[in-house]
Amino acid sequence: MSKIVLFGTGRGAEVAHRFISADSDHEVVAFTVDGANLREAHYRNLPVVPFEDVQRHYPPDQFRMLILLGYQQMNGLRARKFAEAKSKGYTLESYVASNIFRVSPIDAGENCFILDNQSISLDVRIGNNVVMWSSNHIGDMSEVADHAWISSHVTVAANVKIGERAFLGIGATVSNGVTIGNESFVGAHLLVSNDTPPHSVTLMDQSAAGIDSGTFMRLMMARKKL
Repeated sequence: MSKIVLFGTGRGAEVAHRFISADSDHEVVAFTVDGANLREAHYRNLPVVPFEDVQRHYPPDQFRMLILLGYQQMNGLRARKFAEAKSKGYTLESYVASNIFRVSPIDAGENCFILDNQSISLDVRIGNNVVMWSSNHIGDMSEVADHAWISSHVTVAANVKIGERAFLGIGATVSNGVTIGNESFVGAHLLVSNDTPPHSVTLMDQSAAGIDSGTFMRLMMARKKL
């Protein structure tokens, strides 16, 4: 059992706290946020401390951390906080839902958050800081690189490579042997049968043709479409 400090006091931290408390033997002991965002001394009846000196309150040789942030900046914000926590000496804990059927242990890195009803086939490799929302299928010998985000009801066939900081929207389907490039954005309900270039945007209506994924993400966030 690990004693865990959760980063944030928003929806992601709340979700992580509820799932970890209900479905693991780990104990969440505190929350941490950047000092500029510290608004309250307690959250969900636990202390909140500044991230800048979190190790003074919760030393990394005694506590672990979990960071569940969203896909802002094409997962860049979560990737950056992951790196900062590692530089402070923390091991980052992963949460994997207990109801996932396992023929063998799931090969996942640090700071992964993998929710319920996944179908994860044999010899799948999942990197660090990967978020997989509910009810996805990941096929045989596929790889999910660091900092990727997989939304719900995504189907990934065999021998697929999902690049670093990639985003797959709800209900997307990726065919055998396809590579999803680093920081690629794949929209909801798409069938992807060819490789996607790094930083690309793939939508059903091609409305974002010529826009890189970072710009597209900023536009959608500004319009509150994501």
